[in-house]
Amino acid sequence: MSKVIALKSKRVIDGYRMIHDGIVIYADGKIQAVGSQKTTPIPEGAEVIDHGDNVIAPGFIDIHIHGYKGLRANVSLEYTMGLAEFITRGGTTSFLPTVDTVAGVGYAYEAMQIQQKEGYKGAAIPGSHMEGPFLSPKNLPGRPEADSTLLPPSIELFDQFWEASHGTIKMVDIGIDRPGAFELTRYMRDKGIVVSIAHSKSGYDLMMEAMEHGVTHATHLYNVMTGLHHRRPGITGACLSNDMIDCELICDTIHVHPAAMEIAIRCKGYDRIAIITDLTMAGLEDGDYVRPDGVLLEVKDGICRMKGADPNQDNTMSGSCFLQNVGVRSVYKVLGHPLEAAVRMATISPAKMMGLDSFTGSLEVGKDADIVVFDDDVNILETIVKGTTVYKA
Repeated sequence: MSKVIALKSKRVIDGYRMIHDGIVIYADGKIQAVGSQKTTPIPEGAEVIDHGDNVIAPGFIDIHIHGYKGLRANVSLEYTMGLAEFITRGGTTSFLPTVDTVAGVGYAYEAMQIQQKEGYKGAAIPGSHMEGPFLSPKNLPGRPEADSTLLPPSIELFDQFWEASHGTIKMVDIGIDRPGAFELTRYMRDKGIVVSIAHSKSGYDLMMEAMEHGVTHATHLYNVMTGLHHRRPGITGACLSNDMIDCELICDTIHVHPAAMEIAIRCKGYDRIAIITDLTMAGLEDGDYVRPDGVLLEVKDGICRMKGADPNQDNTMSGSCFLQNVGVRSVYKVLGHPLEAAVRMATISPAKMMGLDSFTGSLEVGKDADIVVFDDDVNILETIVKGTTVYKA
C-alpha cells in the first residue's frame, strides 16, 4: 500500500450527511475509512492533514459541460484534456464532455484512455454526453446558423457515434417531436444509455408519451423547453410532476431565476436534480467570440449570448461562464438549503443518474478518492482525483 492520507475537518460531507469532527482516510486512490474522528482510528504512519473548519466533501460531477474559454471538447483532444484540468478549480472531479459530433465522442474516449494509462492531471472522464445532433430546431428569426449542425434522429447515424465512442456514451439528448425520435430512443435505452428531452417546443402530452418510450431525463430544466402554464403545463410541467424524470439545473441564477430553482427542488427533491454548468466560456473577458459552428457570441457580465440578441428573447444564451462550485454556492447561500443538500445535488445525485455511483459520487469505503476541500463560501481550496491532488488554491 502506498502512503496513507488522513484528512480531518470539523465538517465532512459524505454525499448525504454532515459529519461533525470527521475524518477521511485514503490510499492507493481509494477511500479506506470515513467517519467521526472519535471512532475512526488513523493508521500508523499516515500523513494527517487538518483542514480546520473548511469542508471536506465528494468531488463534484458535471454531466453537462462543453468547454472553457470558448475551447470546446467537440473540437479536439487537446481541448478535451484542457477542459479536464480547467474545471478542477471549481471542484469538479468527474465530467461528461458534452459534444454533438462523431469526432467529439471519439476525443472523449481517447481522453479516457490517456487518463487510465498516464494518470489524472484533471477531472476524470467516465464517458460522454451528446447534446445533439438529434435535436429539434430552435427556428430563431434571422438565425439559421443556430440549427446548422442538426441531423434527423436515426439509428444508422447514431451507430457511427456509438462505434467512435467504443460504447462509452452515457447520455443522449433528443428532440422528441422529430420523426424517428421514439424509435431511436428505444434503441439507445436498450444499450443502457440515458435518453434526455432537450431543445423542444412540444407540449405536455408528447412528453408523457416520450416517457413511455424511455425518456427519463431532462436537459437543463426550463431552458429551451416549453414552460409551465396553468392550462398548458408544457414539457416543464411534465418534468416537474413526474418522478420518472431526473432533471439537470443550471444554478447560476442567470439561466434560471432563484424562485424557479426553488420550485424545481421542491418538486423533484435533492436526489432527482443534478447541478450542471453547461460551461462554455469561463475564463474569458467580456467581448465578442465565434463559436466553432460560426455563431457569433457576446460575453458580458458573466452571460454568454448570441451577438445582438434581445436579452428578453428565449433560447439565445449559449452555455455558461461559471464553474460548478457557483451552483453549489447558489443553492446553499441564495436559496438557503443545507450545505450537504447542495453538495448532494452536485455529487451522488448525478453519479446515480449516470450509473457512476459504484465508484464515485460519495465518500464511502472502497470508492475512488475523489475529494474536494472548500471554505464556507464554496471557494475551492483543493481538488483530489483518484487520490492525486490536481488543484490547490
